[in-house]
Amino acid sequence: MVIDANSEDALNGHTAGIHHRNTGKQEHELPSRFVCQMCGICIATSEGLVEARDDVVVFNQLYPADLAKAQANKTVQCPGCGQALGTRADSVSMLRKDRVLTRLERLEILVCSLKQQEISDMVPVLQGAFPHSNVSTRVLQKAELRGFQLSAAKPCPDFVVVVHRNEGRALLTDRNGFYHDVLGSAWQQTRGNVLVVLTRTEPKADAELFDSQLLRSLSTQGDQPTIGAMSSLGRVLTWEFSPSKPQLKQLQVLTAKAYFREPPPVVQGIPGQWSKHPPKAVPSAWCSLL
Repeated sequence: MVIDANSEDALNGHTAGIHHRNTGKQEHELPSRFVCQMCGICIATSEGLVEARDDVVVFNQLYPADLAKAQANKTVQCPGCGQALGTRADSVSMLRKDRVLTRLERLEILVCSLKQQEISDMVPVLQGAFPHSNVSTRVLQKAELRGFQLSAAKPCPDFVVVVHRNEGRALLTDRNGFYHDVLGSAWQQTRGNVLVVLTRTEPKADAELFDSQLLRSLSTQGDQPTIGAMSSLGRVLTWEFSPSKPQLKQLQVLTAKAYFREPPPVVQGIPGQWSKHPPKAVPSAWCSLL
């Protein structure tokens, strides 16, 4: 759901937040998001709202919390597209109503794999990690992987999970990788909110998010530097049949980042093409290619 920041309903009702419900019980409460109307990046949440005025919405803090510190001038700029969104004065930020939107909708997750069983096993894990979500699935065909594009996916995903059953040599990214173009397109569409999960691959230590020895080997000896760069961002998980507690916690962190549309940090090894955002069709649309 997209609510115009000029709407009375948006400004009077958003402070209630969004509630996760599972079996009738309230589990979590999420603040509503104020996002850039051009690129969808979250700029502020209802937790920092002070008041609404004629043409601006006033916040005592932006999102993420260090955004104001990172931008020392008086103009508030979107960290995603650079659009000027408002001004900063004293201890508050005033965002223009015509340049921000209020979003209340659920997180859209897409799970892809070459095997249906891996998808079936992954869906309940994601639903448990972030109940306020809709999970779509897609069984990939090897014939479509080269040059793969997610532009036709509906609903447009906020978070893409690619699951691979490790049955020997894991060809994931770069020149010979099965999923390089899938991951590249997903990275563009979601601004880096992507995760790779390798099953049948247990970490060597309980606290590890992934088998570091395997990922190091793939990255440095297997001509797959991209998967190594993704692992450094915490966007690769490996487990045998189910995630550990640290991995479940990481899933919650990553889905929350996707919910707030946090842009990923710049890391050496992520292909430059992946960071080129697809063209926007209409400013107010969450998915620019729909």
